[in-house]
Amino acid sequence: MNKVLLRTSFSLFLLFGFFGSSYCFGFYLTELAANERKTWLETKAWAITNTMSEEELVGQTIHIAIPQKTVDPIALEEIAATKPGGIILFGKNLGKKEEILSLTRDLQIAAKDKGLAPFFISTDQEGGRVFRVQDGITHYPGAMAVGQTGNTEWGETVGFVTSYELRSLGLNFLFAPVLDINNNPLNPVINTRSFGSDSKRVSDVAVAYEKGARVGGCLPVIKHFPGHGDTTVDSHLGLPIINKSLEELETLELVPFKRSIAGGAEAVMSAHIMYPKIDPQFPATLSKTILTDVLRKGLNFDGIIITDAMEMHAISKNYEKDRPGVLTILAGANIVLLTSWGETARKFKAQLSEAYKSGEFRYVDKEGNEHDKLKEAVQKQIRKKLELGLYDENSILPKVYEENQKQKEFLTNWNLERNQRYAKLNESKNFVKEINEDSIRAYPKSVQTSGILPSETISFVKNNRLKETLKTKKINSLAFKSFQSQTKDKTITTYLFDSTSENEILSIAALAKKNPTKKFIILHGGTPFVKLPELPNLQYLLSFSLTQGSWEAFGEKLTSGKEIPKVDLILLPKGSKTPSKGAFPERL
Repeated sequence: MNKVLLRTSFSLFLLFGFFGSSYCFGFYLTELAANERKTWLETKAWAITNTMSEEELVGQTIHIAIPQKTVDPIALEEIAATKPGGIILFGKNLGKKEEILSLTRDLQIAAKDKGLAPFFISTDQEGGRVFRVQDGITHYPGAMAVGQTGNTEWGETVGFVTSYELRSLGLNFLFAPVLDINNNPLNPVINTRSFGSDSKRVSDVAVAYEKGARVGGCLPVIKHFPGHGDTTVDSHLGLPIINKSLEELETLELVPFKRSIAGGAEAVMSAHIMYPKIDPQFPATLSKTILTDVLRKGLNFDGIIITDAMEMHAISKNYEKDRPGVLTILAGANIVLLTSWGETARKFKAQLSEAYKSGEFRYVDKEGNEHDKLKEAVQKQIRKKLELGLYDENSILPKVYEENQKQKEFLTNWNLERNQRYAKLNESKNFVKEINEDSIRAYPKSVQTSGILPSETISFVKNNRLKETLKTKKINSLAFKSFQSQTKDKTITTYLFDSTSENEILSIAALAKKNPTKKFIILHGGTPFVKLPELPNLQYLLSFSLTQGSWEAFGEKLTSGKEIPKVDLILLPKGSKTPSKGAFPERL
């Protein structure tokens, strides 16, 4: 008996040993292949960078905008003059799907014809109130809406699909997600662009978004480091100041950035904000203390740092004479982002060229090795362009990936994985509807929708999509002019209104105050950081988003018979003034 047990045990030992060693060996081979690929990418990127002229090196660090939906003569002239590393596209550049495909293709052809590296083609597609592409892409509610769900799977899905569809249109650089924690309800610019008011919610959902976007095909950018959430000044219009120490930032603002970087985030956008307790002289974008000491060394970030738009008043009105393009590269940034072309691009190119010629970007490390900050900035971009397959798509270096089989295999497998994942999601678009509905929240308390009866409810909403949805639920919508006569109908107990602004809310609240026996529900699609009068007969439902899907979600959620949870945000204290209007939507 003992001999039989001994033989069996020995056989099992050999069996598990075989599979265990096979697994370990397989893992070792995978790691070996990954390291071989990384070495090739690093070496190849340096080889390409070292062939560039001084003018090309300087140009690569600058990204510019173009005026039209086509690569017109002005765009071609700007590309030839600046030799940029990338092009940022806005709503004015992005038309129908076919136009976008034509534009991005022609931009890469222009890069090839001018002998330049493939372009990073970027845009802001955060969802909600900040979006540039309208056709050929799935529209989601904004970050705050997705954040309110607390669902990391939704966050990752939104990031993946957004990134995948942008890449399918020829864009490859996504300026999202926002990792700022909107803990200041008076913030005029971040607002609903944030995933929430607390570090856990932002860390959970926003970091999941970045992870999904990275797989989707674009290079996602986490922003605005080290945090733009606790401000009352819009950096497009002025210079915000946050009087917090590094230790204080580490307890809140830096939490999502730390987690995202630890999880593999590869690009960060800097904030044009002063943190005088960390650097009393320069805002984050121009601060070596913040970009190098805190971000690079403190958080071990070795990826790409891109500035926020340098035309924003925080920089252009305060540091124009300090050569901001030079300062940001010296601080540790790799890309100087411009949202214009022409004179501004020439000015930044000139200051960078002059600094390069004078040797200002050269330095010696502790080991006595010589370095060039400008070349290092370019090499990081080139490496990522190689890794994303931009050279392969653009055929600038013929059969570049035949030089390294591992990179070729990586791209093949990566694209296969992306396509399969997207196809599976695309089998049912219900997830978009579910995200919209799951994001609806109530204020000042949760709402049990089973108490809302269509036969006792009348709608005075204006949004057509919402009207249509309510109609399918047997809730009729009437013109507001009939409101007074409807108050006499004792069978009607509930009135529905929609709003997008504080003024609309205050007007409806005044009606509720005059009719205390009736129940008023305001379906608010705008920012929740406005005055929300509290009355016993007044309830709010919030979507944080003005997309048509969000308006439809109001109707679906209102008649679902389910409880709508209370909003989890730091809202305006009673009696507070409303935040001033934030950045124009076309801005970053």
